[in-house]
Parts: sequence; C-alpha cells; structure tokens
Amino acid sequence: MIHDALLILWDCSQIKTTGRENNGIAYAGQGDAEIFARINIIAQNHHRIQCFVEGNGFQARKTKTASGLKMCGLYSQALSEGISEVLQSYKKTLMEVESLVIGNHNYTLSFVYSYVEGFQGLFHTLNKIITTIEERKRFGCQILSLLHQYILTGDQKVHDAILRVFAYINKVFVNQLCTWLLYGELMDPYHEFFVVSQGHDISDTYLSTPSTTTCDKSLVSTLQETTLESGYILNANMIPYFVPLSLAQEILFIGRTVILFGVDPKKMKKNNSIVLNRTLMPLQKCGIDSRRFTIWEDKEAQFHEKLQKLKSPEVFEVCNLRRVIREIKQCVTKHLWTVAVEEAQLIHELKLMKDFYLLGRGELFLELLRLTAHMLDKPTARTSTRDMNHAFQLATRAVFLSNNADIEKFSFELPYVKPNVSGNSSFNDDSSTVFDGWSSIILKYDFKWPLHLLFTPEVLARYNDMFRLLLRIKKTQHDLHLLWKTYKQSTSFSMCQLHNKLMFLMDNLQHYLQADVLETNFSRLMDAVNRTNDFEKLKKAHANFLADILSQSFLTVTSSAESDYSGDTADSLNNPVFCNIMDLLKLCHSFCSLNEAVTDKEAEDYYIKGYSDRFNTLVKQLMQLLVSLRDRPCGVYLARLLMRLDYNRWLSGEAQLTQSVTNMLRY
Repeated sequence: MIHDALLILWDCSQIKTTGRENNGIAYAGQGDAEIFARINIIAQNHHRIQCFVEGNGFQARKTKTASGLKMCGLYSQALSEGISEVLQSYKKTLMEVESLVIGNHNYTLSFVYSYVEGFQGLFHTLNKIITTIEERKRFGCQILSLLHQYILTGDQKVHDAILRVFAYINKVFVNQLCTWLLYGELMDPYHEFFVVSQGHDISDTYLSTPSTTTCDKSLVSTLQETTLESGYILNANMIPYFVPLSLAQEILFIGRTVILFGVDPKKMKKNNSIVLNRTLMPLQKCGIDSRRFTIWEDKEAQFHEKLQKLKSPEVFEVCNLRRVIREIKQCVTKHLWTVAVEEAQLIHELKLMKDFYLLGRGELFLELLRLTAHMLDKPTARTSTRDMNHAFQLATRAVFLSNNADIEKFSFELPYVKPNVSGNSSFNDDSSTVFDGWSSIILKYDFKWPLHLLFTPEVLARYNDMFRLLLRIKKTQHDLHLLWKTYKQSTSFSMCQLHNKLMFLMDNLQHYLQADVLETNFSRLMDAVNRTNDFEKLKKAHANFLADILSQSFLTVTSSAESDYSGDTADSLNNPVFCNIMDLLKLCHSFCSLNEAVTDKEAEDYYIKGYSDRFNTLVKQLMQLLVSLRDRPCGVYLARLLMRLDYNRWLSGEAQLTQSVTNMLRY
C-alpha cells in the first residue's frame, strides 16, 4: 500500500478518485483510507501541474494540434521552467521518503503523508494559477502580472516558491525591456510584450499616447502630443497591473526615440504602409557617423547593468523600475535636445516661426498683401496656389529677402474646393459654399529633422489659425490707413469720425496682439528654452506658448477655469469674442469699399449712419462680454484689450454702459 502511494506521488500510477478504485486495496489501519485519499489529492494536483509543464515547456514549444501549429510563448515556457525547478524539492522529498521506507518496512501511510503534506498549499496555489491561465487564456505579460499577485502570501514556503517562479518570467520581461529601451528592437516573436507592432492586430484596445483617452483633453496636452512614425504602439491588455500607464508610455517613448535616431524619416519612403511593415534598422547597423546615432555614448553599459539587476525579484520593485526608466528617459531627452537645438538650430527655427507665421516681418507681408489682396478676396481657383507662391517670391525680392535661404522653407497653399452645385441643391445650401482665400490660406513650413517632434501637424494647424487672423487684421489695418488720404479733406464729419474710430480700434487690436500677446509670450518661450536642456520640458514650454497665444487671441474656447477643451478648429466659431472681432473686421472691410458702392451724398450718409450704429452695437457687445467672461480665463485677456480701447472711458460712454471698463475691473 505504501508503494502504491509512492507510485501515485511519483505520477507513475494515476487514481482519479477515492471511490471504487480504492476498494481492492487492503488498508493496514482504520484511518489509512482517509490518509490515502489525502495523498491521492496531492498526487492529482501534482499530476495536473506536471501535465502543464510538459505541455508548455521547451520541448513542447512547437506541437501539432488540430488547428495547426501551436507556438508556446516565452513567458509560458519560463513559467514551466520555473515550476519545474520548484518541483525539484518535491521530488527530492519523495526520494528521501522512498529510501526510508525501503530501509524500514514498519513505516505507515501517515509517515509518507507527513512528508508530502507541506506541498499541499504550494500545489493548490500553482493549480489556481494554471486554471486562471487556461480559463482566461492569459499569455505574455499577463502571466507576469498574474504571478506578481500571488507573491504576497502568509505561507513562507509558497512565497519563496512563487518568487522563484516569478524570477524566471521576470528574466524574459527584463530582456525584452532592455532590448527595446537601449536598441529600439522588439524581441517578441510571439507578441507577448505590451509594446507591439502597429501592423499586428491582436486586440481592439490600443494606446499610442496619452491622447487616446475618451475624455476631453486640454489644449496644452493636445499640442504637446508627438506622433512618432515608428510603427509601434501600446497594447493596453498586456500592460502589467503594477506598471502605471504613464510609465508604460515613457517606455514606449524611449524606444520610439531610439528608433527615430536610427532612421532619418526624410530618407524613408513616404508610403506609411511600407514604413510600418519594414524592419527598422538597429543603431549598430546604420553606419552613419553622426551625433544622433551615439545616443548613449558611454552610458549604455551602465544602463544595461541597471536593467539586468531588475531580474532579481528582491530588486524588482516598481519604484526601482521607475527610477531606471526616468534615468534613461532623461538621457534620451537631453540628447534629443542637443540634436534639436545645436544641430537643427531650434532657436533659429522658432524665430522663423515668429517672423512668418506670427507676421514678425511686417514689411514682407505688407508687400505680399499689396500683390495678393485681390486674389484672396475671391474664391480659390485651380491656379491660386501657383499665383500665391509667385507673388510671395516677388514680395521677397521687393524687400530684399530673395537671397535668404530661409525663404525657401516656406510656401503657400490655397486649396481648391470644387463647388458642389447640382440641380437638386440650392445656392444657399452649405454644401455649395465656397470660402475665400482669407479663410483657406495655408502657410507650409519645411523644417529640419528632428523638429517634426515639435512642429506636429496639430501645432502647424494652430500656427495657421494665428497666421490667418493676423493676416486679416494686417490687411484691414492697411486698408483703413490707405483711406486717410481720401478722407483727410472730407467735409463729412461723421465719415471722418467713423474712420478714426475704426482705425483706432484696428491699431489697438493689432498692437495688443503683437505686443501684449506675441512678444510677451515669445520672450517667455525663449527664456524657457535657454533655461533647460531637456527636450520634453522644451516641448512643453512650446505647447504652453502656443496655447497661451491662441487663448489670448480668443481663438479657443475657455468657458470655465475647470473645464478643458480639445481645441478643435471649430471651437473658434463658438468663442463669442472671436465672433465679435470677426464682425468688426467685416464692418471695416465694408467701410473700406464704401466709395465703390455709393455715388451720391444721400446714400453715403445713409451708409455711414448704418455703419456707426453697427459699430456702436459691436463695441457695446464687446464690452458687455467682459462682464460675463471676467471670471473665466479669457476674461483676463479681454480686459487687457479693452483697457487699451477704453483707457479714457470714451468708448464706454459711446456704448452707453452704466460703468466703464475700468470700474468693471475693480470687482
């Protein structure tokens, strides 16, 4: 009977139940049946564990099944190897019991059970892990996460065993982490890591950046997002529960940046599908002698050693992992800053953005407006882009900038949209609306590598929003000043007075945008750039700069201090201050074309009275907006603008307000 128990424990004889099969066994004592049943339960648990090890170990990596070729993952193999090592103590115990039983035939089943009873808790825990893996189909980093949950237990023997198994799986995880962080390579043949190739579809839930959340995002977060076309994204289902999402995103960012330094995007094909499917070259194989390919310098061995230390379960803690990741990220971002600022001349490129997108070179755009105003007033045509770029070249020659190499980085585009007018649609239908050049003009910028990390498509779109607003204000201001020669000797007092009001309004609006908004915030941006050597901080400072000038120019909606908006292009249409400013610009444009519309004195007086009433209404609305928006972020900047317009409280009186803007600011 003892020999039967030993055979069962060795997994040489399998008895599934303690019922009919045990009836033929002669028990020495009355309690031996119960003891034998307990031994049988331990043997069954061991048998199940042994079947899992044999089915997922190294020998079973490739096994034929009914569905085809089954590939056992690295994590499952590591789990099997770890369990095999843990079971060695069980086998040694059986060998010891067997030698004792052979030497003394007087030992009973209780003696055998006393030796194997200590493995009952361990086998129970391992079977729970195996059941969870099989029923929930866990694999890859999910197995690592599952094992980590069973480390903390009250049984010291189980704790030590699970820790040894976890060490095997952790080695695979750290090795994958090391190759991804240091070399930008993903050693993951079975797609078990939480960083996956974008072309591999294993789940519907992917996270590429923090921007993929369904919640509303702030404008700064939207502008700070960077899309690295490396072909790798996060698989949220594979992220271990003890790794925060922010830390996983940092790991993804580091690997993407290493790949970025290994491949120059300008030398790659424009077809994204080819880029994503091709195998990216590691840093060692690039063969290009440039600073951007020596990202680690002499720190590679140091970082490699720190990562390898994480293989030990005693060292592997989230705080230690986070510390190593932050050190590596700091090195990457510092090197990225060096390449961007010194090699790509980031400060010079930022000044170019200010000169062109923010109309820093006023003389150039003044000449450009003189050449293209008639073109931008009309709907775009098929040749509008070519004509606009030709006029831009003529304007650069007129202001002696044609020999400047920076001019070649900029070009214009006027997208042509064919009017969708059919027999079933009326001319008032929105589908048949054709926008003029002022609302559709796009300024393109050809920047150096790797400044595409800073000037993302979202950022350039926002710069174009500012460019269109500033260009329209510049054109309106210029047209009003040209009318000064016409109205300086006019006998119509109301005409001259309205002209002076409109000029005063446009001059102060333009000065507010250029001096209070652009110059002030650009100085802050330059200070932030000069104070840091971290590319992430630099990118955040630039995102703050762009968000500030957009907000202070009323191009974004800021309904309340607590709410954040994603800042889509359509948001500007919902900003009441922006809508009011656009109405004032339309009023000025209509006033400038007054001489072409009227021919007699009576009609002129009629139009002037209508323009004056409209002007007073819009100014009153602008000032009343301060009352409703002064507790919100945009109210602060609106108050700054209205202080320029109403410094002597004259507009408050004209608008018939009960109190001036100055008095409103006291509350």
